[in-house]
Amino acid sequence: LQLSAQTQEAPLTRILFIYDASNSMNARWQTGVKHRISEKLLKQTLDSLRGAPNLELALRVYGHQSYYKNGQDCEDTKLEVPFAPNNNDKISQTLHKIEPKGTTLIAYSLEQAGNDFPPYNGKVRNIIILITDGIEECDGDPCAIALALESKGITLKPFVIGVGLDVKFAKTFDCVG
Repeated sequence: LQLSAQTQEAPLTRILFIYDASNSMNARWQTGVKHRISEKLLKQTLDSLRGAPNLELALRVYGHQSYYKNGQDCEDTKLEVPFAPNNNDKISQTLHKIEPKGTTLIAYSLEQAGNDFPPYNGKVRNIIILITDGIEECDGDPCAIALALESKGITLKPFVIGVGLDVKFAKTFDCVG
């Protein structure tokens, strides 16, 4: 019995990085600034994924377009680099240009992330990696958004990387990843 090439292929994996560029990422943490430490960690991750087969990456950023002193912008999120294979360098270059200045809008960013993924066909693993140092500041409910996306057939496997995040807030993200 021979298997067709299609059934032997590994499923496509899409990883969307959601990057916190809120003003709090300008604070010092350990040996540097949270934003630069996070950028370095994400670039190392991108390097480790370089050349991986059946992989597409994308980058969504929030808190980088509107300065928080001009008022809280709870829609300040943008897909900066859409899904594509081998776009590790493009994501790294985009990250380097990002300057944190806004607020933390996790729920709205997750909700918008649902539109970043092409339609789900059952043969794709969709993963979100959220890199943040804070908790929701725009009264959104990241847990409800995560459930709503799942109920629409968007399979998300979120992971949360807390950069300098106070341990007492860890429970906040249990429902998200």
